[in-house]
Amino acid sequence: FSDVNSWLVTFGFHLHNAIPGFPVPKFDLTEPSYELVKSQQWEDIPPISGVQQQVARQAKAFLSLGKMAEVQVSRRKSSGEKSWLWFATVKSLIGKGVMLAVNQGKVQTNVLNIANEDCIKVAAVLNNAYYLENLHFTVEGKDTHYFIKTTSPETDLGTLRLTSGRKALENGINVTVSQSTTVVNGRTRRFADVEMQYGALALHVRYGMTLDEEKARILEQARQRALSSAWAREQQRVRDGEEGARLWTEGEKRQLLSAGKVQGYDGYYVLS
Repeated sequence: FSDVNSWLVTFGFHLHNAIPGFPVPKFDLTEPSYELVKSQQWEDIPPISGVQQQVARQAKAFLSLGKMAEVQVSRRKSSGEKSWLWFATVKSLIGKGVMLAVNQGKVQTNVLNIANEDCIKVAAVLNNAYYLENLHFTVEGKDTHYFIKTTSPETDLGTLRLTSGRKALENGINVTVSQSTTVVNGRTRRFADVEMQYGALALHVRYGMTLDEEKARILEQARQRALSSAWAREQQRVRDGEEGARLWTEGEKRQLLSAGKVQGYDGYYVLS
């Protein structure tokens, strides 16, 4: 400001109103003063409380969640990308409406009202069975789990309405029942096996054995499967003219090709 009059006008004092004959100053109306512009800007801003500010901040943070990348689970990622958790799209062997728990090695099942008849049958067979947790194997492409029941099989076989043979339940579960007897220490013992298979999962329930006896039986079956697989690989190597696990004689090779194994050799556990 170049003179006193300009300062007085800035603060709202006009000399021409107080002094008669004082010239009226000429203002450029095209450009409002700085004070007028700033005062109008503050007047245009609506009042807002602290609560409204916090609500607006939370709403903005919530809406920002919509910008997160979506997880695509409809198809697998390429081999170069990181793996993800994939959930099975097939139905469960246990079925809907059945709760299953393993407490101290023993299976406990509970059936809800929404469970169908076949699910109730499966739950009844598994209920009170002992689960051999560390003895599950892949048998003929199926993830096989083993159970044992110390009770008589009649009740469960009556529930399944099957004493021997195989049948498919309405929900697609294949049930196989077999019974056998053997003499152990001069005493005839009866055994029963129930296998429930659906897709790549198989549950095998054994009746008439103790836990230790069933563990030994399952381990021996696993050893025999491994032994058969090893002989099959060795036979294929000899057939293809490749070197085998040992230097077989010509007679042993002929025996291996004709009988599938060589007499005098057996398989043992590498790790114990």
